[in-house]
Amino acid sequence: MAGRPRFLCGVVEGFYGRPWSMEQRKLLFQWLKRWGLNCYMYAPKDELKHRLLWREPYTEHEAACMQSLIEAAQEQGVEFVFAISAGQDMVFSSAGDRLLLQQKLRQVAAMGCHSFALLFDDIDPCMCQADRDVFPSLAQAQASVANEVYRELDQPSIFLFCPTEYCSSLCSPSPSQSCYLLTLGQELLPGISVIWTGPKVVSQELSATLLEEVEGVLQRRPIIWDNLYANDYDCRRVFLGPYTGRAPGLMPRLRGLLLNPNCELQANFIPIHTLGSWFRSELGSCAHSDHAGKETAAALGDSQGPQEGSYSPQEALELALHDWVAEINRQALEPGGRTPGQPSISLKGGTRLQPSTAGGQEVMPDAQPHDSVPSVADQDGPEPCSVAPGEGRKKVTSEPEKGSESRTPTGGRQSPTGDGDQLTTGSRESCEPSSALPSTAGSAQSTGTSVATETLHSPGPPMCCSNGANTSQNLPLPTSDARTGGGSSPQPPSSTQTEVSRADMPPKPPGPGACTSPGPPAPLTDEVGASPGPTAPLTPEETGSSPMALLTLEEAGSGPTVLLTPKEARTSPTAPLTPEEARFSPMASLTLGEVQMLVELFYLPYHHGPLAQHLLEHFRWLRANSLSVGVPATAPDDCEGMQWRGRAQSFQLLCAQTCRLHSHFVSSASRALLYDLHPYLWDIRNMLLAASAFVLWLDGHLLCDPDPKGTWGSCFGWCQSITAPILLGGDAEPWARRGGLFGELQALLPVGNSCDLFCHPPPLFPSSQLYLLHPLLPPDKGELYRMCQESLNCDPKVAEILAAYPDLLGDRLLGSFLSLSPEYTFVLEDEGGPCGYAAGALCAEGFLQQRDSSWLPAMRHKYPRDLGAGAPALGQDALEEALLFFHTEPPAVPLPVLRRFPSLVQLGTAPRVLDVGASRSLAICLLSALRANGSRGVFCQVSAADQQQLSFYSKLGFVALPVAWGISPGARLLGRLL
Repeated sequence: MAGRPRFLCGVVEGFYGRPWSMEQRKLLFQWLKRWGLNCYMYAPKDELKHRLLWREPYTEHEAACMQSLIEAAQEQGVEFVFAISAGQDMVFSSAGDRLLLQQKLRQVAAMGCHSFALLFDDIDPCMCQADRDVFPSLAQAQASVANEVYRELDQPSIFLFCPTEYCSSLCSPSPSQSCYLLTLGQELLPGISVIWTGPKVVSQELSATLLEEVEGVLQRRPIIWDNLYANDYDCRRVFLGPYTGRAPGLMPRLRGLLLNPNCELQANFIPIHTLGSWFRSELGSCAHSDHAGKETAAALGDSQGPQEGSYSPQEALELALHDWVAEINRQALEPGGRTPGQPSISLKGGTRLQPSTAGGQEVMPDAQPHDSVPSVADQDGPEPCSVAPGEGRKKVTSEPEKGSESRTPTGGRQSPTGDGDQLTTGSRESCEPSSALPSTAGSAQSTGTSVATETLHSPGPPMCCSNGANTSQNLPLPTSDARTGGGSSPQPPSSTQTEVSRADMPPKPPGPGACTSPGPPAPLTDEVGASPGPTAPLTPEETGSSPMALLTLEEAGSGPTVLLTPKEARTSPTAPLTPEEARFSPMASLTLGEVQMLVELFYLPYHHGPLAQHLLEHFRWLRANSLSVGVPATAPDDCEGMQWRGRAQSFQLLCAQTCRLHSHFVSSASRALLYDLHPYLWDIRNMLLAASAFVLWLDGHLLCDPDPKGTWGSCFGWCQSITAPILLGGDAEPWARRGGLFGELQALLPVGNSCDLFCHPPPLFPSSQLYLLHPLLPPDKGELYRMCQESLNCDPKVAEILAAYPDLLGDRLLGSFLSLSPEYTFVLEDEGGPCGYAAGALCAEGFLQQRDSSWLPAMRHKYPRDLGAGAPALGQDALEEALLFFHTEPPAVPLPVLRRFPSLVQLGTAPRVLDVGASRSLAICLLSALRANGSRGVFCQVSAADQQQLSFYSKLGFVALPVAWGISPGARLLGRLL
């Protein structure tokens, strides 16, 4: 057994998208050594000279960089395997192509590399005519090239071959009956190892039975290319959970196992750490039977962690979590390691707030032209995300269509590399961000050290109002502690503790035994609507065993759902810091509980973590049982309504906890970690802002029409019918479940089918600002009116008029909605109070009639027509525009518009709102509420001269309606379907 080659276990950089930098790879080598792993394969799909331009030799500078990388790996005791992917356009029968391939590999061998791999994955299986004239099959052509290269390199001890059929799902009809694999097994020289990914491209499980079948066909033990953590097929997913799903005792059936991880290096700490735990466990179990090879004793002696017994993913995760927390905080303390969160700003002046101004400004510098090839020094641009596989014949994502030389990305991710030694990468279209809204805050944004955000007060329950046919229940509205008086800063939403009981989790999938923390993963469901029945009662265990479960009936009470108070947040010793606490330590380190939350939000491709599963279970149940708190109202002591409110409170707790995690993560994480993981956490934060506010709105505002046509029930039936990927069977690859937790939450919203509402690149400069989004509350009107007035820069003369008529601008922008349709108004808050609103009217025709007949006459009496007369002055135009609106007979909206777009909307934010995600969440809330009550389209009025409004609404999917309408020729009507 002394001559048996050692088992290779490590990482393959084999994903599509932006390759890692040289410095990132050197950090990876340190991780591999620390955790007892021994191999790294260089195979970045989008490195030009690895795949597309494989024939071209490396330049002198590139060769020096590659040699430095090889030496760095060898210094850490890591086997460096150089892979080349020549199959896309290689003519197998061409002596010239064969010579170029051999010369390329000899160049790398001269740099000190001793291990190689030849990859023929993700290529067209059809040979050209020249090859068909020479070779009877593709397998024989590939084997001929591989054997020749293997001999030319003097038969290295490690030479890997990736076949075109690299998993069971790509074999026809099965691996044991595949003519392609049978031919490779017979033709390849014995010293060449064959790569295999398992039953599927991304295999949920690996079993000894399947590996025995593959070994018999290939006549050699395969080496696993494990895509469990590959995320390049979905730019909204990242996987932070423990290595799992691999049966114990696999090592005797394998030549090695290489993990193809997340595209973001910093996201791979736990995956690689737990892979090391698995490897040590396998070595320990093989040591007594002498299956592990020559390196067993050394690996056991130098590595850390448990060395005996079967591998437990949960125990490995616990160990990895503690190490990752220490690593995160160590990186944050390094010079230049931390990127301060964007300070929160309170503006008392600035650009006027337009009726439909939606903030969300962000700075988006163009680091490099989108059509240029990144140079050695400009590797800090946005990282592209690749398209999902079209034909299923991809290792982890799709290649360009035949004849295409680039892929169109679907989202943006930034990852600063800070390294000048990156090999040239392919020219590919980056995820071009939408043009940022022009800043209206001017110099208000600070670039200094981060300022801890203020806390936001928990507002009271949503306001329930009657309007026309809406007979919503009038419930008591507590107001004593909903706001702090005298202009004091509101307080933030609270959070629950992070260490929670898992008593109400569904049964965990097969895996190693009991571990109390972290909780077991929950398998992804195949149905969006999977939830308890609409009237399923909750057991006492479900209601009281976990802070993530619903509250008891006594705790829920018979009143409407209420938001949390800061006091409730502080009672949890493991909860994230409140902004008041952070003020004294703005650089406070992330805690173990917060890092565990992060992992549970982004777990594994086939399983959700406990936190993500609780969020989905609560939201599904609340949606399925929403009619119990709808309109017409049920009895005050109705048990179903009490259960619903208890569960809504629990859901709100989790949403607030996650939003606070995002805020603390931005202000505490290192620069590298922040730019790798912030886009994913930002997406979830935005989604939960909208979902939490929408759940609060459901309590007392959902119409329970006996005729379900066009309302809640049929709405969700329609949404589910077009989210087909989530309804696929259990054998589907993970890219069928687009978006992971984000995608499943999106599908549960009434506007979840409108993907354009949810797609926006993350900000280049993350903000730690803490936002709260909720339906309109009684105290909100005065603060919203103050927000409208404070947003206007004006002359002292105009300010004197506004002081005498403080409600003038507020009435112009919001008055009609707050008076006639308050149940469709949402408020965005930051530490300074309300900073944005979204207002709407379900039936625009009736709303406009009521506005013109009763509300406008009252405004004409309240504000005299000659109030704004005088010489031109700063702010005079806003004053005159408001008076003109009150005293001019408004034009009628064309009837075709009202029939096709029956609802009216209006959005506005203060200039200090610089987070586009918060603005979009505000819009999603309103559109979800309108869609839930049957609206199929919305419209708004925008000035043709206001490019900021036009840009924002266009990004939300609004288009200009081809009708002539408006007070002035410059007015436009914009509309979108729901």
